[in-house]
Amino acid sequence: MMSAGLALFFLAGGRRRQKPSTIARLNRLYGVSLDADARSETPVKRLALAALLIPYRASPTRLKRALIHGIHTDAVAYERLPAEALAGLRFWTSAGIPAFLVVASRFSPVALALAPAMAVAGFSVPGLVVARGEGRFHDSIRQQLPQVADVLYALVLGGKNLDQAFSGAAEATGGPVGFLLMSAVREMELGAARQEAFTRVLERYPIAELASLLRSLIEAERRGHGLTETLEVFSREIRVRRRDQLRIEVARAPLKMLAPLVFLILPASIILTVGPTFLATLGKIF
Repeated sequence: MMSAGLALFFLAGGRRRQKPSTIARLNRLYGVSLDADARSETPVKRLALAALLIPYRASPTRLKRALIHGIHTDAVAYERLPAEALAGLRFWTSAGIPAFLVVASRFSPVALALAPAMAVAGFSVPGLVVARGEGRFHDSIRQQLPQVADVLYALVLGGKNLDQAFSGAAEATGGPVGFLLMSAVREMELGAARQEAFTRVLERYPIAELASLLRSLIEAERRGHGLTETLEVFSREIRVRRRDQLRIEVARAPLKMLAPLVFLILPASIILTVGPTFLATLGKIF
């Protein structure tokens, strides 16, 4: 127990001195720093993180590849979720849940039969976490696109070319859109053509609104159309589309509230109103 405690302590305290991970190098390349978050972590969070990192770091190379498969994404990097910790979570959920079920049931046949299914379900838990993070990441991009279009419009109207406008928008906007714009700017600085950099961004982020912005800019530059007019039209259209999406979500709200109303609120109201009278009647009868 003492050795395990010391191991957890040194893993938690020596995290800053370790070799930077792939996600940390990706964050540094894209201009995102993790040092502030590392300093703000509490000892409990460090111990929990160390408990998640132990099985990944102790695993052989092939098992590491299987555990971290599908976790290295830009959304994970931006959300500051260590991919190695999610891989360790995959190990604990896929191995720990079935083991706990089998041991708690004292090796019953039902638990042994359910153990493989529980292992598969536990293996998919980090994938659900990553998918949820990617969903939030894409929603944030959609919400920031009108602001990005306005910043690009102001920069182009001020005399900047498209590359300078994208670099300025990435620095001024921040957030997920600034994150992906900065990645495109970095690729262009390394010698990639603008269309190739935009194509790679669209391959990583298959968002219709983002694709509409980048493709319209490429097409306007190719045909010699004014970039300011293109950005002005896009900003107006993206706001109208966002407003329509909000109206659709508001229209769906009553349908979403129907199930809790029928199965939770209505039965509780019936029990509270009719229940005392029913119990009093039963007491008089019997």
